[in-house]
Order: sequence, then C-alpha cells, then structure tokens
Amino acid sequence: MSYQPADNLTNRTFVGLIVAQFLAGFNDQAIHAAAMFYAMHTKILSQSDAITLMPILFYSPWAIFCTLSGHYADKYSKTATLRVWKMSEIVISIFLMAGLYLGSDARMPVVGGWIVMACVFMMGTHAAFFAPAKYGAMPEILQPHILSKGNGILESTTFLASILGTVAGGILFQNFREHPVVIGIILLVLSLIGAAASFLIAWLPASSPDKVLPANPFKPLGENLKVMLRSRPLALAMLGIAFFVFMVSYMRASMYMHGETRNPRWSEEHTSLIVATVALGVGLGSPLAGYLSGGKIELGLVPLGCLGMILALLTSAAAIENTYVLVTALIMIGFFSGFYMVPLYTLLQHRAPKKSKGELVATSNFINVTGAIAASILFKVLVLLSMVSGLTPEFQVRDRVAVGKLEEIQYDEHAHQIIQVVIFKENGEVFQLKAKKAKELTPAQWQALSEKYAIAYDPDTAEFQVIDASTDVFDVVSGVAPQKGDDVVVSSYNRNVREHFLIRKADQPVQRIYDTSSLPTYLFMGAALMTLGILMLLCRKLPDFFVRMVFWFKSLGKFHIKAVGMQHLPTEGPVILTTNCNDLATSLQLISATDRTTKMVLVGDPATFHDGALLLWMAKNANLIIVRPDEDATHARQAALKTLESGHLLAVSVVNEKHTAGIAALLDELRQKTGAPILPTFCGSLDEGATGVTPRVRVVFGELMTSPPVALLDECKQSIAKLGDWIRTNDATAGTEHH
Repeated sequence: MSYQPADNLTNRTFVGLIVAQFLAGFNDQAIHAAAMFYAMHTKILSQSDAITLMPILFYSPWAIFCTLSGHYADKYSKTATLRVWKMSEIVISIFLMAGLYLGSDARMPVVGGWIVMACVFMMGTHAAFFAPAKYGAMPEILQPHILSKGNGILESTTFLASILGTVAGGILFQNFREHPVVIGIILLVLSLIGAAASFLIAWLPASSPDKVLPANPFKPLGENLKVMLRSRPLALAMLGIAFFVFMVSYMRASMYMHGETRNPRWSEEHTSLIVATVALGVGLGSPLAGYLSGGKIELGLVPLGCLGMILALLTSAAAIENTYVLVTALIMIGFFSGFYMVPLYTLLQHRAPKKSKGELVATSNFINVTGAIAASILFKVLVLLSMVSGLTPEFQVRDRVAVGKLEEIQYDEHAHQIIQVVIFKENGEVFQLKAKKAKELTPAQWQALSEKYAIAYDPDTAEFQVIDASTDVFDVVSGVAPQKGDDVVVSSYNRNVREHFLIRKADQPVQRIYDTSSLPTYLFMGAALMTLGILMLLCRKLPDFFVRMVFWFKSLGKFHIKAVGMQHLPTEGPVILTTNCNDLATSLQLISATDRTTKMVLVGDPATFHDGALLLWMAKNANLIIVRPDEDATHARQAALKTLESGHLLAVSVVNEKHTAGIAALLDELRQKTGAPILPTFCGSLDEGATGVTPRVRVVFGELMTSPPVALLDECKQSIAKLGDWIRTNDATAGTEHH
C-alpha cells in the first residue's frame, strides 16, 4: 500500500524530512562560509574575490542543473532522490576533509584550496537537486489542510539552518584554522546523522516514472515557464517567491555597503550576523504564518507581509545609524517575510501538477537565481547612478604618497584587514605604515577631530588609520592584493576621522573613491518602494488581496476554515462555482478558500450584509456582483459574463428560494455564452447550534460538471447537499480526495 498523506505534523516521515533538510541546509552554509574564510586565510583568494566567487560557485548549479533536478525529482521516487543526495553529502564532506588536509600541507596549499572551493560547487549541486524533491514531496507527505502549517515549519527550519550554518562556518574556522581537518570531521558527522534521518521518510512512489529526458535539456525549462505563466496561481507564486530572493540579495549587498562605512568597519562575520537576523525573523514568522493559515492556503497573509516589510524597511532607512534599531527592523523584515512566503510556497506546491511538481519547483529555483543575479546587477547600476548624479560625492584622493617595492605586508588574525606594510621607496628610504585605532591619539588630537567632523564615535573602538588593497580588478587565482616583492603605489584619502591608505600594484590606475555612507538609507527606501511595487503587481494577479487580508483579520478566533478538494478547482480558464453561500460572511469564506480571482453573484436582500461597513465596501468593489430584487439584473449579468470571459472564477448562490427562476436563467445564459464548466461547492459550519466551541467551517469543492444536465439548478443543489452530507460524515479523514 502506497504512503497516504498524514493529517498531523508528528508523523515519522515529516519529522525525518525536517531533520534531513535542516542538516542539509546547515552543512550547505557551513561549508560555504568555512571555505570562504579558508580561501582568504590561505591567500588563495582576496577578501573581495572570495565574497564574490563563493556565492557564484554555490548558486550557479541551481541554474545549470534546473532541468535535470526537476526531471529526476518527478521520474524517480522523491524518497530515493532525497536519500541519494543525503548520501552524496557524506562524500562531499570527505572531499572537504581531503582538501583541508592537503591545504594544510605547505607543499600543496593551492591544490587543497581548489578542492575546498570545488566542495562549495558540489554542495550547490546537492542543494539544487535536493530542493525540488524536498518541496515536491511536501504535498505527498501532508494533507492539504495542514500543508501551510508544515511549510511554516519547513521554512522556519530552513532559515534557522542558514543562520546557524553561516555562524558555525565562521566559528569552526576561527577555532580550528590551525587544524582545519577537524572542520571536515564535524561536518561529516552531521552528514551521517542527516543521511540516517532521510531513512525515516516513507517510500513515496514516482509521480511520473515514464518521463523521458529530452535531447535538449533546456527545452523543458521554457515549457515549464509557459505552464506557470498560464496558471494564475502558479504565476502568482513564482513571481512572489522570485521577488523575495531578489530582495534578500539586494538587502545583503546594501548591508555590506553599510558595514564598510562604519567606524570601526564591520568585519565580514559581523555583517553576516547582522544580515542573518533577517533569517531569524523568518524563522519566527514562518511557523506563525503556517499556524494562522489554518486549514487552507491563506493568501490574505501576503499583503499583510508586504505592508509589514515596507514599514520595517522604512524604519531601517530612518534609523540606519542606530544599530540596535536597525537589527530590530531587520528581524521584523524577516518576520513579515514569513507571512509573505509561506502562502506562496504552499500555493506553488499544492497547485503544481502532480506529475511535474519537481520540474516546476526547479523552474522556480531557476527564476529565483535569475532574480538574485538581477538584484546584483540592479545594485551595481544604482551605485553607479549615485556616483554619476553626485548623490555619493567623490573623495579627493592623494596619489603617490609612496612608490616602491613591497617588502612586508601583514594581516590581522582573520586574514581580513591589512595591519602593517613596509615599502622600500625608489630613493632608498623605508616607508612604514600601520593601522591605528583612535585611542592611540592624544586626547587633544581626538578632541580636535571630534570638533572638525562633528563625530560621535567611541575612541576606544573607532579607527583612525586604515590600510586597504585597491581592488578594482578581479583575479580569481591570487586576487589583486599586492604580494611581497611587487612594485606598488600608495594613495590616501580622508573619510571623516579616518585616514585611508590604498595600496595597489604599480601597473594599476589610481582608484576613484566615493562617499557611500548615506547611500544605504536610499537603498532601503528603494527596497520599500520595490516591495510596494511587487504588492501592486501581485494585486493585478489577485485584485482582492486586501479583501482577503481584512476578512482574515475579522475572522481570527471566530471560526476555523478548512478547504477540501482544491485539486478539483482548475488553475486556469473560466469556472462557474455553484454554491450555498447566501450572505457576505459565507461568500468571503468561499472566496478566501480559492487561489484565483473570484467574483460572487449575490442577491442583495437586507439580511445578506451584516459584516461591517469597511469589509462590505471593499468586497463590493473587488468581489461582489449584487443583484437587487427590485432592480433590473442586466448589469449583473453583464458583469458575470465579463468575469468568465476574462478567465476568472464566478460563484453563484443557488439557494435563494425567492429567486429560483432568475438564478436558473442566469446559469443557463452563462453556460450557453461561455461554455464554462460548473463546479458545485459547499460552504458551511459543522457545528451549527453548538455553544462554547469555535465553529469549524468547511469549503468543499466537488467534481466538475462539464456536461450539465437539463435541470441544471436542481442538479447543482443536490450536488451541494451531497457535499455537505459527505463532509459532515468524513471531516476527520477529508484530505486530498472525496467523491
């Protein structure tokens, strides 16, 4: 007997998946971070090159192998795919140990370094194949009504793994850089535990075992993009998720720029920890979003998440100089990101065709990588525009402060910053330069600088004299940092209290330096504007977003909604939902359970509207087509036809006995003019008349009626009644299928 999706989050398969994916994400980021610090420490790469190259090595497989990863996730059992790639993690950890061992040998540091960096690429490949199977397996492991809660836990643990892995990579390297093989041993042990956890996952049958890989491996990418763009729910999910990945990349670059302008400058570890607070917020917000979604995909959380992110981004921009407020705002950005992402990931998983879930998740990952690249490009363009426009003024650089042969260059213990250089000048003099803290100045000197620049830096930590290598050329082998014996030129400039010295190779031109200290504020404001823009774009895909959000707020604690039979609701094309909903509240319960633009034809009797003036006004503008009993219904028929002709969902209340003839005529006209299929839909409480309990509301989508009988209205009423009887009898086991 094949595995049946569970209706709880404590089942062995789900727990095994969470543990396996958590350790996979942890090892991904730990190897990523440790390899970056290792490359910088061993001078295989310069600091800037390591920061640039490592993400490329890790994320490029997501684009290169997107077709293959999706294909294999669908063709073979997702359980087998997960286990195979967890076993590959063990092999990669062994390779990492070998690279770290060879790198510690003075005779082969470069060979070891390249093996370590190759492990970053291999872990990226591991992640690229693991993700489609992981996300694609979720709808096969959990019933639809707890899929949002499961995704909340999945996203929370994924981002917590990212935080802890990034931090652990730095800590492991800091503590074991003299014996780096220990790092590989620790990660190998974690890989073994993760592989063992993958064997807790029940065997999931292949969703599309007959799938054949085309001769052109990138052809399915284009086909999958067409599928996702045709389907309104999938297009909504793909667009929303890609924007989040775009924003993470954009914000990371902005924070690194902000850290460079601090005094003292933030180290890479410090900046990474500040950035990781966003992931901490996601780890808090995601499970809460899953819980608040109840038993359905709660798209009303998406605009709430966007609005929360906008407010937090504006707070970040306004208080960017106050690190404590900034960190709090970053946590809130992540928190509301969880509200934004969980419904969209759940939507992608649940609405992707069963036989191609893996391919569509992989395609979404490809779009995500494209979004991250686009964010990097946009960031570079915005920085360039700020320089051209004068928003970031240019510093006056004094060139040729010293010219000669580099005799000595020393770095700090983390191999990040230059602390001393010695240059033999052309005239035979020795030029010696040391990095200095402000506390090395006399009180009188510090007082004079404080008055001159109106600064409020702590003299015990602030930097007074800083030395950098000029890094305007990308050299993947040795970086651009000058080495002992190179002919070099020293230039300098002042940034408030700091005197910056730049060392470059003699054949490099002098670097132009701009004051970017105020730019992150504008970048955060730009991020807020872009989030507002994506919210408006998403509202074009689903115009009633804000109605769903307000209705969700008003519904908190009043009832629990569970959607059943969502697989019967087509993802594209016009559909007529015949329903027993007969007032504003039940109509919005039905609408909130759908994931497409839905209009509701409702007879406007006085008792129909009793759920608040604001919500009624919003619903009238976005969802309701009101038919007044004492007015001509021509406008309502025209609005209903326009809804179907636009490819949307149209719900029609069929239970108003006073207007049976008019409803029957409307259904017949809509069917004749549009040919839209009929989908009977029941919406009601299972606790009618009960006191002291929170009502359980169920929205049940029946089977499509593509060839309706002559007595259409009577048949629809009977089907709705049967759905109501069925759910009252089978609610405890209602999940993916019903009849």
